[in-house]
Amino acid sequence: MGPRISVNSTYLRWFHEIEKALWSFFGLFGDLCGNCAEQTLKDLAAGERKGRDAWCCCMIDNQVHDNWESLNAVQSRTNREWYEAIRREKRVRGAGNGPCPALGEQGCRIKKCRPITCTTQLCSKMLVVLNDLGVVRGATHSPLQIEDLITLPDILPDLYGTKKGRTITQSDVDAYLSEVRRMKEKFAKALRARDQERQG
Repeated sequence: MGPRISVNSTYLRWFHEIEKALWSFFGLFGDLCGNCAEQTLKDLAAGERKGRDAWCCCMIDNQVHDNWESLNAVQSRTNREWYEAIRREKRVRGAGNGPCPALGEQGCRIKKCRPITCTTQLCSKMLVVLNDLGVVRGATHSPLQIEDLITLPDILPDLYGTKKGRTITQSDVDAYLSEVRRMKEKFAKALRARDQERQG
């Protein structure tokens, strides 16, 4: 059994602040995740077995159970019955550990402080979009974390309570938020340019 996860209220507040900034960044992908989940369900119903990069992340991965100890410690701070609230009937199994029990009809049912990977992962489809727009240049065959694309302070494990040993400050959080916002602005600018080109 690993060390007990400790939860710091200030750190969790900072984590969620960063999380919201990342969700805002991911929001620029529009309906990509919903369309991907819908297509994955169609593939499953048809018995098709495509590679992992073709399926919805939440359909093949299960970050809730893979990160149970830390996630449970965080979510239990506000609701000790949090897992019962997100559980649903089992669906047909996907290609990996999924589908994730937090995946609902409207997306993830964990509304605050999701596992770190859920907050930072860019799937191969997202990487294709970013490459096509010239926002980043790199491989698109497998998922990456956002910190693989831009230089970010390595503070999320500390804020989430999975790592100990150093003190995180507001300036560390501000530096993280600043880089995410810069990336978002670059992405939004590229989207606007593409839309103007299509209209012209």
